[in-house]
Amino acid sequence: MKKNVHMTRLLVLALVLCLMVPLIVACQDNTQTPVGGDRPGGSSGSSFDMYDVEDSLPASADYNDTFTILYYNATGVPEFFVEDDTGGVIDGAVFDAIANTEERFGVTIEAIPSGAGDEIKHINQIRTEISGGSTDWDIARVHDVQGANLSLDGSLADLNTVPNLDFSKPWWPANTVASLSFMGQLYLASSSMSYRGINSANAIFFNKGLLEDHGLEAPYDLVKNNEWYLGDMLEMLEDIHLEGEEGVDGKSEDDTFGIVVPSQLYSWQESFGIEMVKKTDDEDEPLKLNGDDPRMYDAIDLLYDALLENDGGYLIPRVEAVNMFGQGQALYIPVSLSYAITDFRNYEGLDYGIVPVPMLDEEQGQYYSAYTDRYFVVPSSCPDKAFVGTIMESMSAEGYRVVTPIYFEVALKDRYTRDDISKEMVDLIRETMILDFSYVYGADKWWSRSLYAMFNHNSTAPNKDYTSYYKTMLPDAETRVETVIDAFKDLKAKQEQANAE
Repeated sequence: MKKNVHMTRLLVLALVLCLMVPLIVACQDNTQTPVGGDRPGGSSGSSFDMYDVEDSLPASADYNDTFTILYYNATGVPEFFVEDDTGGVIDGAVFDAIANTEERFGVTIEAIPSGAGDEIKHINQIRTEISGGSTDWDIARVHDVQGANLSLDGSLADLNTVPNLDFSKPWWPANTVASLSFMGQLYLASSSMSYRGINSANAIFFNKGLLEDHGLEAPYDLVKNNEWYLGDMLEMLEDIHLEGEEGVDGKSEDDTFGIVVPSQLYSWQESFGIEMVKKTDDEDEPLKLNGDDPRMYDAIDLLYDALLENDGGYLIPRVEAVNMFGQGQALYIPVSLSYAITDFRNYEGLDYGIVPVPMLDEEQGQYYSAYTDRYFVVPSSCPDKAFVGTIMESMSAEGYRVVTPIYFEVALKDRYTRDDISKEMVDLIRETMILDFSYVYGADKWWSRSLYAMFNHNSTAPNKDYTSYYKTMLPDAETRVETVIDAFKDLKAKQEQANAE
């Protein structure tokens, strides 16, 4: 990146807030408090106060070096790296965040493609380079599940051993750090170095006008009272089905439904707090397969009945589902927050609210907003972990202080969230984000995301015979759990031996 003199982040925020019309109306004070109390690191003042968090790094240094990030797919690069300031608001914030780290620590940050043809080839290339003891890069960006596979063979450094990474800071999502930690080790973590995590957090969008037309109330109060449950939501919508102009018997994309659901049901079980693998305090069995959790049966029964046996639900591929909601043909749709910016903004007259994915039942007790991400990993062959940790921490902190306010507060909330209560809901979604260990270390096996497998529209016909499915996947699941346990034990032993030497 070419270093330019740039405005400080506070000036950038002030100019964005005050001058970007019609992005927002003049310098409004965002003082709302999210559901459940103050946000992490926040205060009772402006919503931007929460981003004014100092890191624990030296004030400055002059490494006079290049810090290189290896990536696979150029599509997601602007989420963490922009080479030139093109004038775009979000890209400009990413550019400034990078420049802040460059100037503070005397480095040049570069992002280079691996040239691999797909994610697996990308991982294999990384593995080969690390095993050879030499890499031309400092950190690599990897697929969530493929990154987990990479961590099991000793290719990655335990992030707990990388100096200057401070996981108590708000730019490291606490739920995810806890979830991906196992046996005192952490090889994967997402951070504010990229805004992809926030972008992919699961949410429920609803059409305000259609809700009112059917005499239904927005679910805001249910969420605030911790009474927003899947069964209640689906029951409310089960009879809402209006045939379209063609009058097709059955279900059609011309109809209007209570809820349209993208067929993959991606990451739903994480949002219901269903852990297919549970961590234990038992040294002999630190991971326990939990695939026969009764709550999984409950979730499958509720969703199957609502989407396939009742008139008000429609299970359909993602593109079609999004288009139907955008055109006013559904009261509810579950998609990630990113759709507010990338899709729903393009439908004229669409007025929507946003709430978190409902809890499955009272037992759950709290909301979970599942998300996916791409990790930045450190090779086990890293020759200077202190340098790498310093730059990673700085980039994560600057992403939190500079990029997140622009992307999350200004673009997502002020521009594309339609009412103040929805803004509170978006805050709650962000606070409850989680990447689940079962999903990440499930090796892309269907047992690790059973709801996906049971309802996958594009391969087998959806069904709710989970008992048969569970019996089929059990041997593979047991083998995988043992593989993960053995790998972590082996890595821990090697680390303890290295420390002793």
